Amino acid sequence: MRRRTVSLLLSALAAASLTVCAQTADEAYEQAMARCEEAKQQGDYPAMAEAIRQALKHGSGSEYAWRSLAWALMHAGEWEDSLAVARENVARNGASGWSMEQLAESQMAAGDWAAARATLAQIDALPADTLGSAAGAIEGTRRRLLDLTGQRRYSLHWSVDLGQGGPDQPPARLLMPRWGDSRQTFEFTVTNAVSCERVSEGPRDFIDVVQKPGEPFEIDATVTIRGSALGHAALDRATTFSVPPELAGCLTPFRHGETFDPASPLCARVGGFSRSLTMARTVQNLLDWMHRNMKYADTQNRTLDDILAGGQGVCHHQCSAFTALCRAAGVPARVAHGVVLDGEGEFADNAGSHGWASVHLDGLGWVPVEPLDRTSLALFGRSNYRLRQRDPRGPPLRPSLHPGLPL
Repeated sequence: MRRRTVSLLLSALAAASLTVCAQTADEAYEQAMARCEEAKQQGDYPAMAEAIRQALKHGSGSEYAWRSLAWALMHAGEWEDSLAVARENVARNGASGWSMEQLAESQMAAGDWAAARATLAQIDALPADTLGSAAGAIEGTRRRLLDLTGQRRYSLHWSVDLGQGGPDQPPARLLMPRWGDSRQTFEFTVTNAVSCERVSEGPRDFIDVVQKPGEPFEIDATVTIRGSALGHAALDRATTFSVPPELAGCLTPFRHGETFDPASPLCARVGGFSRSLTMARTVQNLLDWMHRNMKYADTQNRTLDDILAGGQGVCHHQCSAFTALCRAAGVPARVAHGVVLDGEGEFADNAGSHGWASVHLDGLGWVPVEPLDRTSLALFGRSNYRLRQRDPRGPPLRPSLHPGLPL
């Protein structure tokens, strides 16, 4: 995608019109900023950025206008221009809570985690009266940086009664959180059971357990989830489009209740026109398509084309549809299942079962993607952990309940 150079952008923004009277310029500025707010409400970030550019042709602009332009460009995926405008805002309007908060956000979008941390440290040194109403937003930026790059340990506990037991009974196999996943570490103990054995088969981890007759067994565990965000700069450096031979199977039909075939007519059409010169750009095109055309809602549609044509589905519908679209566009992809934990490190009252996806990008390996969030390819946080279960407080599931589901 061709970008305007940063120098041309800043030159154009800095050049205010000198050929109109002050009243006309003020009116033009206010009208353009009104269009900016309308575009913001509609979620049209390119239009929002263009409206602010027009406003800045008629005046030097307030700190809010420059910050809003950096914010709109960031959400439009123009991370280089967003960063340049955020820096220009600080240079023009000074280091305040709001201007520095947006600078940190733009640095995070670029994937420059060290610069974002340094900016947040500079905010700590600002006089309290310069923070103004930005304190809440600054705290939110700190949390997002932790989500993207840090790690958090959660405590989990299950009391499990399978209705079986005794040393003469065969073991029950339970699907467990991945203890070999690159994004997470899962450590656990099983108590009050006759026997328990760990089993790993490909991408799945299990326990084979025999419980005592009439007595539940206990699982006490900790899961440490690590941030895996890449940032836009890293994605822009991944310029090739190549599929390793061993991943050819991740371009084919798969089952998730129904069969999801990338060659299905609507899926193949959307995948085809979304394909770009790089894998990362192709996946981002598909995330943008999902954002424009799919909404989160339960549906009776179960087939791939019905989900896509109906334009709605819960996370499990959308992650499967997105996986099929990626495969149709030539990008290896697979479904991921687990749980979204809350931000307080507690297992109670989390969002329960969740589905997302992983895509394989040449040069970057497997990258987690949230189909419900168009920014997630570059900025995937660490709130998901890999586990299938029906109830957020229930035990891990028996794999027989979900035959053939790829992880």
